[in-house]
Amino acid sequence: MKTGLVFHNDYLKHKQLANHPENPARLSATQEYFLKTGLMDMLYEMTPDPAEVEDVARVHSMAHINYVKTMAEAGCGRFAVIDPDTYLSHETYNVALLSAGGAICAGESVWKGEVDNCFALIRPPGHHASRNQATGFCYFDNISIMARYLQHIHGVKRICIFDWDAHAPNGTMGTFYNDPSILNISIHQDPHSFYPGHGFIEQMGEGPGKGYTINFPVPAGTADPDYLYFINEYVVPRVRKFRPQLIAVAAGQDSHQTDFISQLNVTDAGYAHMTQAFIDLAEELCSGKLVLELEGGYNLKTLPKTNHTIVSTLLEGQTDHVVQGEVLSTTKELLMQLGNTLKGKSLWPDAPDYSELDLSCE
Repeated sequence: MKTGLVFHNDYLKHKQLANHPENPARLSATQEYFLKTGLMDMLYEMTPDPAEVEDVARVHSMAHINYVKTMAEAGCGRFAVIDPDTYLSHETYNVALLSAGGAICAGESVWKGEVDNCFALIRPPGHHASRNQATGFCYFDNISIMARYLQHIHGVKRICIFDWDAHAPNGTMGTFYNDPSILNISIHQDPHSFYPGHGFIEQMGEGPGKGYTINFPVPAGTADPDYLYFINEYVVPRVRKFRPQLIAVAAGQDSHQTDFISQLNVTDAGYAHMTQAFIDLAEELCSGKLVLELEGGYNLKTLPKTNHTIVSTLLEGQTDHVVQGEVLSTTKELLMQLGNTLKGKSLWPDAPDYSELDLSCE
């Protein structure tokens, strides 16, 4: 496999307050680990350009874009506050454009066949940024900007986005909520008591996009077997029916068992097998066109190794990691609930009949 890695040193210039979890060391520590292990020598490195304002404006309003720019410029070396978690420094606007540009670079390189697959090692993250709001450490929704760019510039008709970040992608969900050209699927911690308070099973899109937003909110303690059960039993059949021309993964490693942001229990083995599942699906459906872009992940002791595991799997096309444990009964019950909710509203009529699947909780 020819695997691309998108990175720019200027990603380190965006800073939040001291001790903020979304900090430059997330990337610098990962890059150092890649160099130390020799992985960098096996990757096709790409240095992105900033996204153009017109690229960002396909997802965000000009009022929002100008707000982020003005707030950053007004900082003059100090921090501007958007919400209790999200701050701007003088460099934030330019780095946010560069982060969106990194996602575009990754998507375009895969679409053009310059690489087989790609990992965008970018920041700040983006999947919480909505059309008119920066929040949750996010300013511009990188993966949505990439998808709209590929659709507008390259005529891509169908894209599947899968998000394994611990948090529901409320920004991405809002962007494509009535759009059947994007199949947007997320597995995340139950938002009843977890940020951002969106991402419930019943939130499935509207109008022509109804049924193309799929949320799988799982309880604390959910681990590798549950994630893989959801992907294998539910996601794969749905994506096969959708027939995307490209698959994009919002790879947030804050669902890792060591991350202090969530209470989920995904391990490196789980990320490796999820990555392999999407490699296989992309090979089957869209000539291997697969893009992963960094979202969350905040434990600096484990994040570099987890990112290494994911990118190594992209490079090798397979993994020898072993997943341990059993599927929780709650996962099977939730999957039945999700299937019945969609089916009960006459959505995806040609999807698998869930009465025929093994959804028993024994």
